[in-house]
Amino acid sequence: MNWKTLVAAAVAAGFALPFAASADNDKPRSEKAAGSAASGRTTGSAALFDRLDKNRDGFVTRDEARDATELQGRFAELDTDNDGKISRSEMRGLDNERRGAAGSTK
Repeated sequence: MNWKTLVAAAVAAGFALPFAASADNDKPRSEKAAGSAASGRTTGSAALFDRLDKNRDGFVTRDEARDATELQGRFAELDTDNDGKISRSEMRGLDNERRGAAGSTK
């Protein structure tokens, strides 16, 4: 390799590194620990959960969900174990509903 190629590669890597670090920092802690999702995509409920879980404890409380228009009147319905908070798996119920609604054609 000549020096121009090496310099170009170093400059490109220098520009790419901050973006790669930023993308990793935007992930919730649970996803970082478990690795990225198999598909690499974030579902609607996962994005909503990450936005609402202000203290990053892995649950959305009634207080955290207070201003979420997506959950108005639905908190109790999604809180299937009635513990007063919505877990990530309980929030996936929204994705299941969306898939069911998209699949039904009447």
